[in-house]
Amino acid sequence: MPPASDVQPIAFRPATPNDCPHLVLLADMATRRLTSLLWGQAASAGQSAFEIGRDIIRNDQSHFTHFSNWRVAEGQGQVVGAVGGYVIPESSGAPAAGMDIVKPLNELKAMAAGTWYISAVAVYPEYQGEGFGKSLLMEAESMARAAGKDRLTLMVGSFNARAYGLYRAAGFAAWDRRPFVPFPGSDEAGEWILMGKDLPRES
Repeated sequence: MPPASDVQPIAFRPATPNDCPHLVLLADMATRRLTSLLWGQAASAGQSAFEIGRDIIRNDQSHFTHFSNWRVAEGQGQVVGAVGGYVIPESSGAPAAGMDIVKPLNELKAMAAGTWYISAVAVYPEYQGEGFGKSLLMEAESMARAAGKDRLTLMVGSFNARAYGLYRAAGFAAWDRRPFVPFPGSDEAGEWILMGKDLPRES
């Protein structure tokens, strides 16, 4: 890691359509390959899952992964990571139906209705360990406040000890858990953990 004096400060900006190649990768990193699995379900024969993901992030304004829901982090003259999120609509009944793989996630997200949900937060490997993850979580707090919310939520796998430790250090606490359903190329069996954080009132 370079000396502190050599590390350029991180800067945030709204994502643009030109950021979609980054957002596709960062979304899949954040979800441990689950996102690309789901994109692949919608792909035609011979079509890349990432092609589907890019199209959704770039063009589907109704989808929570649309680029308008992201903030991009830049440091050292490069995109180093990004954070995306949205307000989970208030529950109108049972959790949305879906594949067995996402059913536990839908159940947990139903518990977080009305909160500002961090759907993805990720830093490229070459920039990890420099404090950018903490900065991204602080930016998420600003995004939540801008949306009029004082509670943040997110999901993390029990197998992702590094991320879980980061969220705990940032003030998130575990709310509930559901079994993680493994899929080809995924992490080993474990649990999805719903975590939440109440934001202090600004003075």
